[in-house]
Amino acid sequence: MEDHNETVSVKVSMRDIYAEVQRQGRLLEKIANSLPDSEEKIEDHEIRIRRLEQRMWQAIGGFGFLAAIVSPLIAVMTR
Repeated sequence: MEDHNETVSVKVSMRDIYAEVQRQGRLLEKIANSLPDSEEKIEDHEIRIRRLEQRMWQAIGGFGFLAAIVSPLIAVMTR
């Protein structure tokens, strides 16, 4: 019968760790450089959000105006 309790060791030196950290750093830099410019996207989103907010307030004002006009008209028409 075989003994499956053998101890296997792995040695990792500081040089191995340093090399891996350097490799990860280079990979991260490549990924960061390949990403599109986020500042342009953020500015575009800000412009779109401002437009939506302006339209929302215009709609609220329009509905308020309609409520102010329609309510007395309905009251006059139902007399």
